[in-house]
Amino acid sequence: MQATGTLALAPWRARRLAVLGTGVLLAACSTPFPPPDRRPEQPIILPTPQPELRELPAEPLAATPPAPPAPRATRSGRAMTAAPIDLAMRCAARDERKHTVQADVEVAQGQVRYLRARVAQPKGACEFALADFEQTQILPSIELRARDDSGCTLMLWEQGPQVVLAYNNCAAHCAPQAVFYDALPILFDRRVGRCD
Repeated sequence: MQATGTLALAPWRARRLAVLGTGVLLAACSTPFPPPDRRPEQPIILPTPQPELRELPAEPLAATPPAPPAPRATRSGRAMTAAPIDLAMRCAARDERKHTVQADVEVAQGQVRYLRARVAQPKGACEFALADFEQTQILPSIELRARDDSGCTLMLWEQGPQVVLAYNNCAAHCAPQAVFYDALPILFDRRVGRCD
């Protein structure tokens, strides 16, 4: 009786093994899709918001005392990793040459939410507002390109405890345009909440 029971189950087991074997053969013979390109993930750039302009901080009447010196760089042997910038600051400063900075900036996770800056000197001034620019990059530094055909580019990056706002090819945003060639980048110092 045991022999008959075993023989009665054999066709069922044979069918099961045949189905499994066919599945394994199909899986082995099929060509898998090539793996997707593995590139470092770039953050998604959201559309640049168009907030209403706020009044800039008042221009200082006297020279602003210098910020404390930045900490000394150490040689750790490791490359600095780029991370999205977070910055919210309203500030104004003046140097001994009567060059002034008035700025209002808000950046969250690399997305510029608000930006208005004025760099002035006795001969004229340059002004930048977020409404005139489109954000095109978050990492390794933030990049904003002018919406007009002037070719002006604003860049924000971290440099130790400071965030630097630099501008390139932006004479069209200055009056008179020659003032642009004397304009220095703006340094936002998060340790003391001020700009230079």
